[in-house]
Amino acid sequence: MTAGAVLLAGIGLPGTAYAAGPTVMEARSHSTDWSVVDVRLNFGGEIEKVKASLRPVGSAEGDAPVATVTEFKETYWVSQWEGVWSSPPVHLETLGDYTIDVEATNSAGETTVKKNAGTLHYAKQPVFTDFTATPSAPTIEDKRVTVSGGMVVRDPRSRETVPFPDASVDVKSGQGTFTLVTDEAGRFSRTSEVPGDTWFWATYQGDLGYADAPSVNVDPQQAPTRIILDRNSFHPVANQSYTVTGKAEYQSGTTWKPLAGVPVEMDYKDSSVSHPSEATTDPNGRFVFSQYGYATAVYQVRFPYYPRNPWIQQTATADVRVAVTSTSRFTEFTARIDEYARLEMSGILRPVGNHFDGPVDVAVQYSPNGKTGWRTQKTVRTSFDSQFWVKDLPGYTDGYWRLSYAGSTAKDIRGTTSAVLRRNRVDTRIANADASPEPVRKGRTITVRGVLQERAPGAAWKAYGSRKVQILFRPQGKKTWYLMATVTSNRTNGSFSKGFRAQQDGTWVPVFLEPDYRHFVGAGTEDYVDVR
Repeated sequence: MTAGAVLLAGIGLPGTAYAAGPTVMEARSHSTDWSVVDVRLNFGGEIEKVKASLRPVGSAEGDAPVATVTEFKETYWVSQWEGVWSSPPVHLETLGDYTIDVEATNSAGETTVKKNAGTLHYAKQPVFTDFTATPSAPTIEDKRVTVSGGMVVRDPRSRETVPFPDASVDVKSGQGTFTLVTDEAGRFSRTSEVPGDTWFWATYQGDLGYADAPSVNVDPQQAPTRIILDRNSFHPVANQSYTVTGKAEYQSGTTWKPLAGVPVEMDYKDSSVSHPSEATTDPNGRFVFSQYGYATAVYQVRFPYYPRNPWIQQTATADVRVAVTSTSRFTEFTARIDEYARLEMSGILRPVGNHFDGPVDVAVQYSPNGKTGWRTQKTVRTSFDSQFWVKDLPGYTDGYWRLSYAGSTAKDIRGTTSAVLRRNRVDTRIANADASPEPVRKGRTITVRGVLQERAPGAAWKAYGSRKVQILFRPQGKKTWYLMATVTSNRTNGSFSKGFRAQQDGTWVPVFLEPDYRHFVGAGTEDYVDVR
């Protein structure tokens, strides 16, 4: 092969396959055994042979090698056209650094030679031995782990090792780094409590170079757990408190022991929305949840999913069944009385606790004093959370009103009554109403007279002056009343009178039909007059 061919064979890009001879990318000492030669190749086709020639660093390329290594095997696969080939440990007479010249041949017989491919650092090497963390599966009862190992110095010529005392070893873990110094036997050790899952990795960086030990993992053994409730069913009234208590335990051998200082939570079972109540167990493993009865549901006491507790199995649960007795309340109640003592009411009945569908009956009740003697005047069929109306309910001139719901045993909901409303107006009447004379001759005068009076609730009758009074007449045999005149009551005594020419038999009555918003209508006694 010409020098030009050798030069061209040494030019290539990593990760690219070629039809020509293999590309020697680098050569060097193996990281864990400096007497092993590693050669990294990029190639097309199979590698048939690898040869490494060793000569002291600084020697000429044409100098004879002190050793030639021909036994190689692939030890690290990078890709289908790239990999690392390694030799067995090399035996040389003299320690030092050696230049590595590489010759690589593929199955097609194409050979590449690369001078100065790398350096073999043939020196006494610091080496870690039996680096461990024990126990590798600590328990909740003993969280201590001992990290230990040894360091030796290995002579590549004889492969013999001697202890490496006073070496500073950096031990890294998931929680930080600490430094240990080897004793006269080259040993180091430290015992400490671990927080849970972790790893340890030891490194040395000193006068002899660099060394590290394979990392070791610590995976705690998770103890089985259980949750025991003092009581698992409750029947509170809506919005009243109830207390869920119990204890959490872990298994140690065949014994169950209190699980102290761990979080537990209580939430709806199988709910996609999480709003848990939280508690922490005391030294005896006990917990307390103070809850309120919002609605009938099944809850679950469990260990939180996050954060993960590495020392216990967080799968234990306990169901709590809560059957809430709902209450009810009227969130609206209005009542208005008109001039004819007819009432118009509206209301809304709402449940507190569970949701209910279907009809409910609300009683409209009256009491003359607002305390006793409540009587139902009307029953309204409605539904929860819906406004209902009562119109033209015959009432009283003065009285107290309320709404009442009896509740339902079948639905487990308690009844309620609304606030009490007093509704009244000032009563009116026409006293001493009279149409005279009787009988009367046709064409003569009939005089209708009376006294308009008012009486506020709890007061006496008194004159109601300066008000319009209507005088009505109904002919004999008819049903229709006719307005004959409107007069004004005397300002002082409420009296009035009006004369009419007698035309036919019939009934006369004075009425007060146009009260203000404070008064009822009023009427006098009907008086029949015979006209002859």
